[in-house]
Amino acid sequence: MNLSDSAPSAASYKEEFEKVWTAPETGMASWFATVNNQPFGNRFMVSSLVFFLLAGMMALLMRLQLAVPDNNLVGPETYNRLFTMHGATMMFLVILPFLEGLAIYLLPIFVGAREMAFPRMSAFSFWVFISGGFIFFTGFLFNAVPDTGWFVYAPLSLESYTGLGVDFLLVGLGFIEIAGVGTGIEIVTTILKLRAPGMSLGRLPLFGWTWLVTGVMIIIAFATLFGATVLIEFDRAIGTKFFVAEAGGNPVLWQHLFWFFGHPDVYIMFLPATGFVSMILPTFARRPLAGYSMVVVAVLITGFLSFGLWAHHMFTTGLPPIASGFFAAASIMIGVASGVQIFSWIATLWRSSPALKTPMLFILGFFFIFVLGGLTGVMVAVLPFDLQAHDTYFVVAHFHYVLIGGVVFPILAAIHYWLPLITGYLPNERLGRWSFWTIFIGFNLTFFPMHITGLLGMSRRVYTYSANLGIGELNLLSTVAAFFMGLGFLMVVYNIFYFGMRGKRAEKNPWGARSLEWAVTVDMPNYIFNKPPIISSREPLDETQGKKPEHLVHLAAAMENQPSAWRATLVTDVITGEPQAIQRVAGPSYIPITAASGIVIMSIATLFKAYIVAAVGLIFTLGVVAYWLWPRSAELEKMRKSDVTRLTGLPVEPTGTQAVGWWAMTGVLTVMATIFGVLFYSYFYLRVYSLDWPQGDLPLPGFLRSGLAYGMLLASGPLFFIGQKRLRAGQSSLLPLIVCCGLGLVAGVLVVMESVAAGYSPTLNAYASLFHAITWHMVALVLTGLAVLVSLVLHIFRDRKESLSGTLILHQQVTALAWYFMIAVGVLVFATLYLSPRLF
Repeated sequence: MNLSDSAPSAASYKEEFEKVWTAPETGMASWFATVNNQPFGNRFMVSSLVFFLLAGMMALLMRLQLAVPDNNLVGPETYNRLFTMHGATMMFLVILPFLEGLAIYLLPIFVGAREMAFPRMSAFSFWVFISGGFIFFTGFLFNAVPDTGWFVYAPLSLESYTGLGVDFLLVGLGFIEIAGVGTGIEIVTTILKLRAPGMSLGRLPLFGWTWLVTGVMIIIAFATLFGATVLIEFDRAIGTKFFVAEAGGNPVLWQHLFWFFGHPDVYIMFLPATGFVSMILPTFARRPLAGYSMVVVAVLITGFLSFGLWAHHMFTTGLPPIASGFFAAASIMIGVASGVQIFSWIATLWRSSPALKTPMLFILGFFFIFVLGGLTGVMVAVLPFDLQAHDTYFVVAHFHYVLIGGVVFPILAAIHYWLPLITGYLPNERLGRWSFWTIFIGFNLTFFPMHITGLLGMSRRVYTYSANLGIGELNLLSTVAAFFMGLGFLMVVYNIFYFGMRGKRAEKNPWGARSLEWAVTVDMPNYIFNKPPIISSREPLDETQGKKPEHLVHLAAAMENQPSAWRATLVTDVITGEPQAIQRVAGPSYIPITAASGIVIMSIATLFKAYIVAAVGLIFTLGVVAYWLWPRSAELEKMRKSDVTRLTGLPVEPTGTQAVGWWAMTGVLTVMATIFGVLFYSYFYLRVYSLDWPQGDLPLPGFLRSGLAYGMLLASGPLFFIGQKRLRAGQSSLLPLIVCCGLGLVAGVLVVMESVAAGYSPTLNAYASLFHAITWHMVALVLTGLAVLVSLVLHIFRDRKESLSGTLILHQQVTALAWYFMIAVGVLVFATLYLSPRLF
């Protein structure tokens, strides 16, 4: 690239650049239209703290009930509701949303980007999340609070045993799953594609590594839970039989699906917390983290293994001995990866003199508590011990030691550490120390006695106990200590919202850290970096780092205050961090909250069986999403007229893996693949445990019509490839693509006809439920593929007189991903429903 004659200086564009990045400051737009990462990161965190206070109050009520034997403060039904809502709120509305909010706020700073990859997705995810939270608690208004436990085990969660409260829980959970998946896709894309020039994967801070692995885990785990939630809501709403044992279903199937999400979810919360430790501890130890590469490997192994030990929670359900042995071994193996990180942190502290500020105190408290929780985790991974301790308070103590010690303590360290960056003010150190010791002492006095009460026979999920057990004194100690611990958390909240808003003004980099986030001022602008930072080491603020590459220095200079007419950030190579293109970033818009409103209308209408209103909500939502994604000529024209390509030599319409849109489609298809994986797993799981298949002497589904339908889908693949090739060659591609649309439409109609011709209702038995569920999910996938393909045809028709643009090429590429994926899934559906029953 030749930058020697780059004309206007960056300073001449500054005023226009500042204007483009200015967020709405007044009126409704400031709240509903803004999409910047800072406000939405804060909104996630503040909302989760409010839910945390609600969950804490419910926990204290439970502790009051258990303070003495044979207590009647609350009855069994109220107690069941309290522990259900406490667990669900903590797991779904508190810990992970807070972590996601902190990631949305900090990730662009850590990787040197101006924004998250999809700012409107941040806004959409928040509005969906907060809607889910309100639906969670709506049951209190209708006296319909769920009482099944946060795990919603079948058959107790089916309509025969529970009322509207479980529907509120499941629908709210669906909202949170959608928000989680959207945030996961955004986080992964931001880390992979928006890193600063020179930030190779080997220079990615451990905060980024932990969130990269966590983002992938969120996409897969939450998509699994979403698929499972849809199945159990079908059982409740329309009478399908996936989990009904009398009709060929299996309640244990829910446990498999739920814990395939549930155990990775523990590590989804734990891994970001370890990232906090790996960033904070070296700052106060005044030395780089020991064993960076080994910690990265440990994080990757933890993420991978976490999906291989879900049945760790199911040892008492009658698993085959071989399966139990496998999951026990996997449960112990994952402790090795955690141990690598522990030893890395210890080695970093070895012979150092760390500054014992409040963040460091919470890190040291984390060491003590998490190691104890890890030791009891190894104990419950041993099958004979777990058979004795399962469903006792020993397990309650274990997971609180792991989750509060392993996640909440690092979160508290992170709050005190990054509060100056977020608010511009330092937390009060004296109050921080008092809150640490209050929480640390209160926590251990609350939960350590539960190990003993569990071993003495106290069962989980019971609202009272007999005085004959001899555990009254220990429970009273736990109750008093719980209130003491609650006082410590109130101190933290006061420190955040009082001293964090009007305390001592923070200077730039008050802790003397060497990571990139402290390169910005405490009053950072919306765009964070008007000039991209150049990264040449793992510690960008280390003044002894080597010379920066000349071509990156020139590029950064050219990007200063550029582009000035539209929001954008650099796109870099996934591996090396070399600049590839300039990516447009979305600005303020009412689209996210509008799309979220459509989903709320659709879901609440479905909840109350107002299906016409639900259909209107669905159509409205799909229309908003289509408008959201449709490329706009005026915006594209503004991009093409910009000086930024001349100044930098980089394209403004990236294609293929350079474009964030390609990665977004890959994430969406991963979600769809996971949901179909849930369906296929359920199909073969129930088949293994069924004496006959199809169940109830049902006839096998017809082969001819279905073979024709899926054969047409398969035949559309070569036609689409021809259309792709002609488009890239600048030739007319409309005819083969339109024929593909016709084939897909006819195939979808034939699949629907086959479902109707099967002659049995989805409510007949589990096989019938699965047949129709898989078939209609396939119909939905075909309709999605057709919608994407039709949008491509319309885009080609609109731009047919212009030269081939990068935006049109990208549109064709993401459509190809969706269309070929649809064909591949169609082959698997045909093999599962029509071939497998005939072959074996």
